[in-house]
Amino acid sequence: MEFMTSLERSICSIKHQVPDRVPVIPQAHAWVMHNYGSNPRDLMHDGKRLAELQLAGLCEFGWDGVFVGTDSVALAHTLGLEVEYTDLGPTPDPQGMLKDYREAEGLTLPDPRKTRLNEWIIATRILAREVGRRTLIIARGDQGAFTLAGQLRGMENFLTDIALGENVAGVHGLLELCNRYWLMFAHLLLEAGAHVVTIGDALASGSLVSETVFDNFAFPYQKLLAAEIRRRGGIFGVHVCGETTRVMSRLVDTEADLLEFDAPTDFDAAWQAARGRTCLLGNVDTSETLVFGSPARVEEECRWRIERVKPESGFILSSGCAISPNAPRENLHAMIESARKYGAY
Repeated sequence: MEFMTSLERSICSIKHQVPDRVPVIPQAHAWVMHNYGSNPRDLMHDGKRLAELQLAGLCEFGWDGVFVGTDSVALAHTLGLEVEYTDLGPTPDPQGMLKDYREAEGLTLPDPRKTRLNEWIIATRILAREVGRRTLIIARGDQGAFTLAGQLRGMENFLTDIALGENVAGVHGLLELCNRYWLMFAHLLLEAGAHVVTIGDALASGSLVSETVFDNFAFPYQKLLAAEIRRRGGIFGVHVCGETTRVMSRLVDTEADLLEFDAPTDFDAAWQAARGRTCLLGNVDTSETLVFGSPARVEEECRWRIERVKPESGFILSSGCAISPNAPRENLHAMIESARKYGAY
């Protein structure tokens, strides 16, 4: 088969067309920050440097795409949530900022370009200019509505409200507001040159909520985002951490183009639910395998996944979640080489 660029190879896989080989795009954005001498706290105010580091990672490893983003509380932070700064980046105040849902009605959605979110837009624009014609650019639009609402209300408070059935209308009102804000940001990322915009919806994980809660409070908002991004000609992706085997069929029903699935999710079950409908990106274990495993073990894990999907398309080899800064370089190289060694169609 004729050689493809990384962008062509990735788009083929997302569209369920047969590429020259399985693409490989590790979720290495955090690894790159730390191993090339920076951190999320500095980079969330320096889009130019953020892009430079992602380009450095691309140059060293030659993966087929890059992720744009610095942390997982950016939208909430720009709406006024207090955050604590650690070496791994900002973490949200667990108590949230909304004492009740009436306070959400008074929230003003700022122009993302006038907040620190603009640094992600700048980084995306630079990456699009430098490598966008040959490399897939995946811009994390930060958190999906369910997780963002949980951050704003306080995750324990939010889940308790849902469990008790208290103020369901207020919960949905907050979710709708979160969706609107995400779309404001996502549209700017697409304009800047992102090929894919994604949400992280960790709170919607099957490790944390029931299928009923997912179906009533996360699914409708993910589906709305997928439709809106498709209407604008973009590609939409969903990342959910943890165990998603039980809700995988519903994640596919959102009609997201790309599903990033984590290591606890059963690979075969995910593939059966998604094949021919949604492209899967994942799900090599980010801790046990990529941090503590040998390159040979990484190769074995990658080969196993590749051989489960071929000769069909619709799969991008990746880590299950963001790769720890402690992962050995050799293991990341092993992932790339595995795709080249075993992924040819």
